[in-house]
Amino acid sequence: MSSPTRRAQVPWSSIPTELAGVVLRRLPCHADRVRFAAVCKQWRASARQTSPPPHYPWLALPDRTFYSLPDSAFRPLPLHLDRHRQLPHAQSSCGEWLVFERYDGAYTLVSPFSMSTTILLPGLSDTYAPNVPLLVANDQPVPDMLKLVVCSDDLVAAIVNDNEALAYGSKLALCRPGASSWWSSRPDELRVLQHIVSCEGKLYALDKFNGLFSVSIGTDRRTSNPTVSRVERLMGSPRGVLKHSSRYLLESSGTLLLVCRDDTMLEWFSSAGLRSALMDGLELEFEVLKADVERSRWTSIRSVGDDRVLFVGPWCSRVVHATGEHDPIYTAGNRIFFTVDLSAKRYDHRYYGYGTQQEPFYCIVYDMSTQRSELFLEKPVRPLKGFPVTWLFPPTQRQLRD
Repeated sequence: MSSPTRRAQVPWSSIPTELAGVVLRRLPCHADRVRFAAVCKQWRASARQTSPPPHYPWLALPDRTFYSLPDSAFRPLPLHLDRHRQLPHAQSSCGEWLVFERYDGAYTLVSPFSMSTTILLPGLSDTYAPNVPLLVANDQPVPDMLKLVVCSDDLVAAIVNDNEALAYGSKLALCRPGASSWWSSRPDELRVLQHIVSCEGKLYALDKFNGLFSVSIGTDRRTSNPTVSRVERLMGSPRGVLKHSSRYLLESSGTLLLVCRDDTMLEWFSSAGLRSALMDGLELEFEVLKADVERSRWTSIRSVGDDRVLFVGPWCSRVVHATGEHDPIYTAGNRIFFTVDLSAKRYDHRYYGYGTQQEPFYCIVYDMSTQRSELFLEKPVRPLKGFPVTWLFPPTQRQLRD
C-alpha cells in the first residue's frame, strides 16, 4: 500500500505581502514587529510597507526586563553592554534612549530598539562657558544631570545642577553628539529649571515655579558651538495648581501640556497599604493644563481626548494615540499612565545604590473621565544601581534596517 501523498511545504517567504501586512497590523508590541521583520527579506519588506499601529512604550525595570504595552509578559531587555566600554549603570531614559554614565564621567546613549545605534556625549565636567563658568562644589566634584532631551541628530540639551547657590540650582547645557565638551549659559530667566521638551523644532523649559520659557538655540559664529541666542518668557505660574505635586511637561500635537499629580497620599502609604488602596480604587488628584501661548496663560482641561494616552515619568513623558483595539481597558484614550517605584525613594537619582531586598513597583492608570486610579501592573524588583524604572518609547519614523 502506497503511503499518502505529502503536501508540499510552502516556505514562509511565499506568504503574500498583503496577508503578511494583515498579520503585522495585529502585532501592537514593537518587539514582536521586530521579530516579524527578522524572519526573511520578504517579511522585512512587508514591514516597511505597512503602516505600524501606535507605538506603545516599553517599561524598563531595574532587573533589566521590560514590559511592552499592551503585552502581558516581562521579557529580557535587549542590552548587550559588553559591546560598549565603561558602562556601569543607566541614569535614566530619554525617548528611545537609555542614558548611561560611564566610569570616566562621559555618557553613552544606547537604543535597545537598535543596539548598533549609540550617541556619545562628553562628561559634564567638560563644560565650555566663556562668560558663565561651571562652578563645582568641593564636596561634589561632578555636576548632576537632571534631565536630557535629544532635540535633533546634531543637538542634545540637558538640565544640569551645577551645585551653586540655591538661588540658581540648575542651568541649561547644550552639546553636539561626538563633541568633546558641553556648552552652557544661564540667562537670568533660566535659574531653576525642572523640565525641558523639544516641540516642533523649538526648545521649551519649565522652571520650579511653573513658568514656561521658549529657548532659541543658535550657533556661535566664532566656535560653531550651540548657544542660547534668546529666551522668551511665555507665561507665569498657573493659579490654584496642586501644591505638593509631581509635574510633567510634554507635547501633544504641537501643544504643550503640564500634568500635575498630587503626591500627598502616595507619600503616606506603605507598600501594602498602597496596594490595598489601589485595589479599592484610590482617588488620586490630577490636574492637566494646556499652554495657551497667545493669551500667555495655562488653561485647565478635563480631557486629553478619547484617542490619546499620556505616559508620564521623571525624565521622559509622551503622548501616544490610542486605538482600543487590543485591550480597550488599557489602550483606550483619556488616560494617564504613571509609575510608583518605592525602591527609588531610598536612593538619590545619581547614586541609586544596590539593594538586597526586593521592593514593589507599581504602574498605575488614571482615568480622566471617572477620576479614578486602577492598578495596572505590579512586580517586586531589586534596586539596581543607577537603573530606575523608566519609560522607553520606540522610534516612530525609523524604518527596520536590513
